[in-house]
Amino acid sequence: SLNNLLYYLFLLFYYVVKFTPSFIKKPILNFFAWCIWNFDFFRKKVVLKNLEIAFPEKSQNERLKIAKEFYRKFVYYMADIIETLNISKEELYNKIKIVNEKYIQEALSKNRPIVFMTAHFGNWEVVPKVIGAFYTPMIVLMREFDNPKIGEFFKKSRNSFNITTLNKKSSAREIIKAFKSGKSLGILIDQHSTSKTAIDVEFLGQKVRFNRAVSTLSKKFKAIVIPMFSYSEKGEYFIEFLAPKEFSENDTIESFTQWQADIITDMIKKHPSEYYWFHKRFKNIRGIYE
Repeated sequence: SLNNLLYYLFLLFYYVVKFTPSFIKKPILNFFAWCIWNFDFFRKKVVLKNLEIAFPEKSQNERLKIAKEFYRKFVYYMADIIETLNISKEELYNKIKIVNEKYIQEALSKNRPIVFMTAHFGNWEVVPKVIGAFYTPMIVLMREFDNPKIGEFFKKSRNSFNITTLNKKSSAREIIKAFKSGKSLGILIDQHSTSKTAIDVEFLGQKVRFNRAVSTLSKKFKAIVIPMFSYSEKGEYFIEFLAPKEFSENDTIESFTQWQADIITDMIKKHPSEYYWFHKRFKNIRGIYE
């Protein structure tokens, strides 16, 4: 079956990453990226269509360059997840550079619930580890893997350093319990939402359906929302915190959700190869991926 094939390919990649000497690992990872780019018959069309929608002002060659760099970074981030599976706090601290740490420190000093908002951007898997290891315990809402065998591997990686993962379908009771126990919440909000309560916002120049969960939580629990993003530049890893926002009397659920979409759009424009272009983010536009 396709699931078994993907699992065995993942195992091959896992053992290559774990046991290949570091001095020859880079060309091997580049080869993996080349193979995935050239033999991806499932998602490449989606990636290129997404880039066409998001960057209509760029030439086809420019968008191809972004796409190839995205595939390369995807492979490197997957390798990094494997390499950091049993990483120590000291190694993690030395690996990551924090940008705008003041925002998270100021929020923690207010002793209020905190919601960390991010997207499928950069190495988003490592961000909760950094927060849990050095700032605050947290729960992270995540979607279950389609492939349960690969999902078991990531489950071990995700539930470390004071991090607990919950299925996105988990009840609000679990979130309330987490807030009451002093834990923060992490959530990725950039995927297409099929919820009846989803909101239409402008995202990358298009009207799309956006999850309103972060806005609702901020309003109901007076939670501080901190945008955070991971990316790499010249071989160095960064986690950047952006200016937080609290739900005020001047806000609406719609305006607060649009703020989140704008934040993600700005980061994608700055670092286009970091965004996870595999998702059918614009499928509310009829026939867009046919």
